[in-house]
Amino acid sequence: MKIKKFDLKTHNIHSVADLILSAYSEGVSILPDDEKSSHMVQDLIEVGNNFLGHENIYLCFSKDDIAGVVIGYSGKTGSKLRVLLELLIKLRLTQLLNYLIVGSQLFHSGYTPYLEEDDFYISVLVVDKKYRNQGVGTSLLNEAILIAREKKCRNVILDVDNDNEIAKSLYKKFGFITRKEDYQPQSGSTYEGICTMEYRVI
Repeated sequence: MKIKKFDLKTHNIHSVADLILSAYSEGVSILPDDEKSSHMVQDLIEVGNNFLGHENIYLCFSKDDIAGVVIGYSGKTGSKLRVLLELLIKLRLTQLLNYLIVGSQLFHSGYTPYLEEDDFYISVLVVDKKYRNQGVGTSLLNEAILIAREKKCRNVILDVDNDNEIAKSLYKKFGFITRKEDYQPQSGSTYEGICTMEYRVI
């Protein structure tokens, strides 16, 4: 297994976009059709400077296949509305509603904790089904922590579904603990089942 930073010129952006979407496919009923969603995610990757921007993506390879993806960034992220509007202007979109739908599903500001300048947030960590239980998730998480350390971040923060025991078990083995937040999602909300975890880097 090798970890490489995503390169727009050499890596398959379509495969990366589809893998990112697969991380959110369970229980999602309002995303547009798969092809449109993939194109939208590709646009977000290409334009950069956002929660799916190419500059924040690292890939794990098994030979020539992309086995997994991790996306992480440090510092404050700004509000969901402001970030989405800036992206819409940059991309000159004609399908505004579809992008807003996809963005609301993928962007984590509904439950993402407030990020300090020295926090590192993992927005996506996904492993291709073919390569699960082969250490890909561990390799990607190790890489994210290494990047956070190089950036001199204090904490690594991520969100995980409360019922995803496999992922939670992996994070706990690394030393992640559940983070206590002032923000509490309302009962029945989209983010009610989300747990925020953190790892102390330094």
